[in-house]
Amino acid sequence: MLLLCLQLSTSCLYAQDEDAIYARYSNEPAVLANMSEKIIIEYINGQLEAKNYVTREKMLIGNLAPGIYNKEYIFHSYFNKLEEYDVHAKVFNKNQYRKISNYTTKTISSDLQNVFYDDVKQTEFTFSGLTPRSIIQTNYTISITDLHMFTPFYLERNLPVANANFQITVPKSVHMKFVIKGDKQGKIIQTTQETKRTITYSFHATDIPALKEYDDIPSDSWDRIHIIYFITSIDADDNTTADFLSSPASLYKYYYNFIKNVNVNPDKALADHVTELTKNDKTELQKAEHIYNWVQQNIYYIAFEDSLGGFIPRQAADIYKRKFGDCKDMASILVAMCKLAGIKAYFTWIGTTKLPYTYNETPLPIVDNHMICTIKIGDDWLFLDGTNQIIPFAQNPSFIQNKEALVALDASNFTILKVPETNSNLNSTIDTTIINISDKSLSGKISIHYTGYPSWNIQSSMMYNHNNDRDELLSDLCSRGSNKFAGKNYKYTVADNHLKDCSITNDFTLDDYVRNIGKEIYVNLNLKRFYENSHIDTQGRSVPVFYKYKDSYHETVILNIPAGYHVSYVPQNDEGKIDKLWEYKINYTTLPNKIILTKDFYFNAIHITANYFNDFNKMIDQLKEQYKETVVLVADK
Repeated sequence: MLLLCLQLSTSCLYAQDEDAIYARYSNEPAVLANMSEKIIIEYINGQLEAKNYVTREKMLIGNLAPGIYNKEYIFHSYFNKLEEYDVHAKVFNKNQYRKISNYTTKTISSDLQNVFYDDVKQTEFTFSGLTPRSIIQTNYTISITDLHMFTPFYLERNLPVANANFQITVPKSVHMKFVIKGDKQGKIIQTTQETKRTITYSFHATDIPALKEYDDIPSDSWDRIHIIYFITSIDADDNTTADFLSSPASLYKYYYNFIKNVNVNPDKALADHVTELTKNDKTELQKAEHIYNWVQQNIYYIAFEDSLGGFIPRQAADIYKRKFGDCKDMASILVAMCKLAGIKAYFTWIGTTKLPYTYNETPLPIVDNHMICTIKIGDDWLFLDGTNQIIPFAQNPSFIQNKEALVALDASNFTILKVPETNSNLNSTIDTTIINISDKSLSGKISIHYTGYPSWNIQSSMMYNHNNDRDELLSDLCSRGSNKFAGKNYKYTVADNHLKDCSITNDFTLDDYVRNIGKEIYVNLNLKRFYENSHIDTQGRSVPVFYKYKDSYHETVILNIPAGYHVSYVPQNDEGKIDKLWEYKINYTTLPNKIILTKDFYFNAIHITANYFNDFNKMIDQLKEQYKETVVLVADK
C-alpha cells in the first residue's frame, strides 16, 4: 500500500470536501475532485533521478455515472516506468463510505500514443458495485528514466476538475523553465518555495470546466491547458554550469547521439543498387527522384514503438534487406542512398500538425513526432517523406506543412527550416456536370479532375479499399443534388504524370429534383454546395479552425435547355472575399441552348483565427442564400 496521500499535500478528500464538491458539481455526471502530481528530482549516488507521485480522485455524481465512469487508467512506458500503485474505491451508502477494491485489470498498448519514440501502455482498472457519490482513488508512482522526457501536465480532462495541483521539487543546482499553454483565462496560480537545498515550484487551479472537444483542430494540445516543464541547465560542484535543454542547440546535441552511429559502415549491396538505379540520370534531381520513388514503392512503412529503439534509426543496409521500416528507417535509407548518389542528404526531425510547439519556445522532444530526409540540391532544400506511398517526389505530406524541421548537418551543426505550404491552385478540384431535364428528373454526365492533395487523398483511399467499398467511395465523391442521386458507369483513372492527378467520370440520374408549375420549370443548378455546412460555432471559442491544406474548387454546371422552352429567370452573379483567407465567385451565362453556372472557390489559409470568425460566418450565410436561387424556364407556347 502506498502512502501517496502523505506525499501529496493537496490529495485525499475529507468528509467536508466531499459534501461541498458533490453540491457544487451536482449537475455534472462526475468530477475529478482532485488531480495532483508531485515530481521530486534529487541526487541519488551522484546521479539525478526523478519520480512522479500521482493522485486522482474521481467522484461519480449522476445516476448513470457508475456504469459510464467506472474505469481508471494509468499510462506508462519505457521513459515513464510504473513502479507501484494503489487503486481503490469508496462506495457511498447510507450516508457513509465503505472502501472496496473489487476491480478487474488489464494492460494493453495505448491507443493514445502519438509520438514515434514512445511505447506507451495503459493499465486499465474496471470497478463494479459503485453507486452515485462513490469516489475512485488512483495513486501511483512513476520513475522517469530520462530527464529529457518529461510529460506535460494537462489540467483539462474529459470531466470538470475541482482541484488541480502540480509540484516539482529540485535541488537548487537544477534550473527549470516552465511554459504554460492554453491558459487563456489565467486560471493557474504559481508559487515558489525554497529551502536551504531545494526549490519547489507549485501550480494550482480550481474549477476547470471539462475539456471542450473540437473535430476541426489537429489535436486538443492546441487548446488544452497544460504545463510544459524542463531542465535548462545544472550547476556542477566546480562552480561551472552544464547546459541541459536551454535551446535548440541543446536538443540537437542530445538528438545527435541517436544518429551518430547510423550508416557509418558502407554496404556494397546498397551501393551497387544505387549505382544501377541512377546509371542513366544526368542531374542530382533525377537521381533523387529515382531513389525516392524506389523507396516509396519497395520499402513498406510499419510503425515501431520500442523505447530507445523508437529514437534510433536502423541501419540502411538492414532496411534494404528487410524491405520495411518506420519513419526513422525510411529517413535512414533515403539519407544513405542519396549520399551514395553524391547528393547532400540529412536526417531531419519534425513535428506533425498535431503538435503546437516550436524549437525556440520548447526545445524538447515533445516538438517532434516524425522523422524525414532532407536533401539540398543547389540552393534548394527538398523534404522527402518515404512513409507515404502516394505523395510525389519533392511534394510534402499535408500534415507537415508550415512545420519546423530540425536538419542534422553534421556532429556540431544543424539548421531549422520551415516546410512550405502548398498553394491553393495546386490542390484543385475541377467538377463539370452536363444535365438534361426529363419531366421532374435530371440526367447527365459528370467529370471530376483532381490535382495535389485532393488527388493523393483519393488515391490513398482507393488503395486501401476494394470492390464494393471502392464503388461506394466513387459514388460519394460524385453524389450531388439529393439522396436520390444514382450513378453508373464509373471510370476512375490516374494520370501518368509526375504530380499524379486523377479523374472520375460517370453517368447519373437524379429523380424528383425539378419542379414543374404550369408552363414553368424551376431547377436549382447548385448541385454541389461547397462550404454550406462550414458555419463556425463561435460560442466560447478562441482556438482556430484548422484545414489540412489550402485548396480550390471549380464547378461548372451546363444545363441543356429543353426544346420548346426559353429562359425566364437566371440568378444574379455573386462574389465574396475575405482578404488572405478565402474568396468565391458565382457566375451564370446564358447561351442560345444552354445555361452555364460556374463557381470558383479559393481557400488560401490552413486555419481561420478567431478574429475572422464573424466575417467567415457572414460569407457562409451569403453563400447559402445564393444556393437557394433557381433558374426558371418557361414554355414557348
